[in-house]
Amino acid sequence: PLNLENASQIHIITYTLEKSVAYFAENLKGEKQKLAEKMAVVVEDIHIASESNKLEALKEHLKKYFDLVDEFIFCF
Repeated sequence: PLNLENASQIHIITYTLEKSVAYFAENLKGEKQKLAEKMAVVVEDIHIASESNKLEALKEHLKKYFDLVDEFIFCF
């Protein structure tokens, strides 16, 4: 369940996730790089929503992120 405690944990995780996704966005090429760039934007949205405890927005951004991750994984 998505609650304030989980949002706080997600917020902390986004610091590492932002760096990881940035690495891919900087070092990949083509479609993989484009997807990583999209993921970076969504991770920032997740970071902001989790920081401000906007649970509905956070839920929407998490869904977008996981959809992009699924697509990203299939590129490899």
